[in-house]
Amino acid sequence: MAEQTILVTGSTDGIGKATAHALSRQGHRVLLHGRNPEKGRRVIAEQEEATGSDRLDLFIADLSVQERVRGLAEEIAGAYDRLDVLVNNAGVFMPEREVAPGGIEMTFAVNFLSQVLLTHKLLPLLERSTPARIVNVASIAHRSVGSIEWGNLPGFSRYEPYEAYAISKVGVIAFTARLARALEGTGVTANSLHPGVIDTNLLRAYIHGGNEGAPPERGAEVVTFLATSPEAGTMNGGYFEETRWTQPSSLALDAGVQERFWEAGLGLTGIGQW
Repeated sequence: MAEQTILVTGSTDGIGKATAHALSRQGHRVLLHGRNPEKGRRVIAEQEEATGSDRLDLFIADLSVQERVRGLAEEIAGAYDRLDVLVNNAGVFMPEREVAPGGIEMTFAVNFLSQVLLTHKLLPLLERSTPARIVNVASIAHRSVGSIEWGNLPGFSRYEPYEAYAISKVGVIAFTARLARALEGTGVTANSLHPGVIDTNLLRAYIHGGNEGAPPERGAEVVTFLATSPEAGTMNGGYFEETRWTQPSSLALDAGVQERFWEAGLGLTGIGQW
């Protein structure tokens, strides 16, 4: 591909960091995102030294706070006149229940709602850069969810960490499929993926410090494929699992579930209409 401008959220750690590195080595302009300015500057310096790229930029925002998500989108739109690829990679696994502003459980706020809101706010920039892509990082964990207890969302007063994580990823896949239909004919595509079981801080939080995953670079290969490959550029509304296009769970494929997550995403972020 010719040089692209690509935003990768959650790119100061794990899969996001490895993805930013891979994209930089391909010659793309990469916009990194993190929560900690000092850590972000250190990662930028590491990436510049490792890749030789002078086309890296850093943006700081806490994605659990919707006002910060809006500010991030405004900052990017003010700094760049194009965005070819948005990679919604940032995610959390919370061993204990925590609540983001508005009474929204933290996992749901970061893994699902921040993707919805950031995508909506950056869509005008993506549409001006067509053909453009939205790549949403989900998880095979979504297959463990048999049904959604809608009354428990978004606060998750009844909280089980893995269940909350898995439901948030059902939401990502369901919303992406619904978004893809809304984007038909615009020149912007939306797809989701499972990057593999990867050794990240998120995985360590789930397995209490153990190292059971593949290296982040393996997961970055999957994300980079969806972000830049010609094959992925022809797909809209697809789900990619490690090495192949496949079907997600029947729950995530259910049109009614997709519509419920769509409505929840728009309502809880104040978007209202899309």
